Amino acid sequence: MKDSQYMLKCLQLAERGRGKVEPNPMVGAVLVAGGRIVGKGWHRGFGGPHAEVEAIRDAGGQARDATMYVSLEPCNHYGKTPPCTQAIFDAGIRKVVIGMPDPNPDVAGNGAKRLRDAGLTVVEDVERERCEALNEVFVVNITQQRPFVLLKVAQTLDGFIAASKGTSHWITSEASRTEVHRLRTMYDAVLVGAETLRKDNPSLNVRHVEGPAPRRIVLTRSWKLPTSAAVLSDGDATRSIIVTSRKAARAHAQEIARLRARGMSVLEVTTDTQEYASLTSALQILYSDYSIRSILVEGGAEVFSTFLRARLVDRLDVFTAPKLIGQGNGAFSGLRPLHLADAFRFRIEDVMKMGTDVYTILRPEKEN
Repeated sequence: MKDSQYMLKCLQLAERGRGKVEPNPMVGAVLVAGGRIVGKGWHRGFGGPHAEVEAIRDAGGQARDATMYVSLEPCNHYGKTPPCTQAIFDAGIRKVVIGMPDPNPDVAGNGAKRLRDAGLTVVEDVERERCEALNEVFVVNITQQRPFVLLKVAQTLDGFIAASKGTSHWITSEASRTEVHRLRTMYDAVLVGAETLRKDNPSLNVRHVEGPAPRRIVLTRSWKLPTSAAVLSDGDATRSIIVTSRKAARAHAQEIARLRARGMSVLEVTTDTQEYASLTSALQILYSDYSIRSILVEGGAEVFSTFLRARLVDRLDVFTAPKLIGQGNGAFSGLRPLHLADAFRFRIEDVMKMGTDVYTILRPEKEN
């Protein structure tokens, strides 16, 4: 087997920790001696042993003189557990192959450097893109101190998310809608604008699949929030967070007091140049004060456009139904660039059929 094949095995092991290790990253490790895997390990739960230690324990005495493959650079500092570099030294491992560096700028490269300084052979960046994709949420959390943001769009073939009268049930197939619910189980919160709340009255809960329900976040400036809206009246108020500007909050103090009295959170932030609640400030507070590490943004058009203009989109998932309606509400009608050169550019990561629809996963092109 080649280095890349062993690293893919590490990623398969790392995936087993999903939903159990957060806010830590998912990490997998294997030990190879004589051309065969003699030890396997993964980070099983927050606060527990790291993948490297688990693999060393699994290998026992066979770890000596072996090669370790690990999807994330071994730590070289004391946290909830001792440094993994020391465990590697103690086991007598001769070579370490690393998938990606630690994204924390304060510690990146320290683990690899210590291993080299101790005389071990170190190979880096094996299947790095795949390793980073597995821990995309963790990377954004650590490097930008905010939640990872995914925009989910369900649209017609000609790019509309609703007909002219505002109706949008249902644009996409049942298979696509089930996949969206699966995505919800993987994100800490799902976010919509107040306009979506008024037109669609979404429950923003999890149906069709098994999994945890996310927090619900609503952005509003006007405070025209229907009291009958599901996210405000379904008896689970503590899962709902209303985000508004401080200016709007002053004008609607009584409404805010009533919501807070019912156990709902209202987050007041500074305004941006368009007098909207600042998304940058909101995301930082949601991350630091509410421990929200990932957000699934589900609409509408103005909210999509606002996140894009703020350069706060980490991934874009588009479900496209084979339907043409000719006119309606465009998915990104709030952008209105004057020139093609001003377009927001994405690279296609994956395309697949989802029921009768096409499901496309995209990432923003990195700016030069």
